Amino acid sequence: MKIITTYIFILFSIITFAQNSKFKKVTKPKLVAEKLNSASKKTKSIDSDFKQFKHLDILENDIESTGHFSFQATDKVRWEYIKPYKYLIIINNGDMWINNGNKTKKYDTNSNKMFKEINDLMLGMLQGQILKSEKFEVNFFENNKYVLAKLKPKSSGMKEFLTSMNLYFDKKDYNVSKIKMIEHSGDYTLIEFFNRKINIEIPNSKFLVR
Repeated sequence: MKIITTYIFILFSIITFAQNSKFKKVTKPKLVAEKLNSASKKTKSIDSDFKQFKHLDILENDIESTGHFSFQATDKVRWEYIKPYKYLIIINNGDMWINNGNKTKKYDTNSNKMFKEINDLMLGMLQGQILKSEKFEVNFFENNKYVLAKLKPKSSGMKEFLTSMNLYFDKKDYNVSKIKMIEHSGDYTLIEFFNRKINIEIPNSKFLVR
């Protein structure tokens, strides 16, 4: 359970809000959903740097970390934390590897219910399938720059860790630009993707553990 909890809070522990731009509820959610679905079908790979901010009310400053993220359709993901610590997560064909800087452990996501839910959640976000999932109640909002999908978990597994999850889609390409995960305590994780490259060739070696 400890490694599961650590994984969730490190991975989604997920960018600052558009402070001067208010969001309003989308009047035609079906049209927005179609645009997001179309973009996800066209996205075969993502390669991006990221910054992560972990907000804890007990701390004066947010915990900031940086790293690199890669995705290749349909089921290959690499999260590499570089600063202030090294931490690597790779998902490939239903298997998950986690390296904490000292040793690597392998997990079969299909044999563990929680890991399976985490795996489905991550891939669902990247492929847009999460917006159709019966495990979440979804509401759409927008401003001049982003479409905001607010997801409230229905499944008991996700409810245990999260009260809500916000996905920010850039209107330039309707790909995920920011993710915010909010916990029951009010603490949250915010991740901002930048230097994003869509549909570039990513070598398979990036998704292998050496």
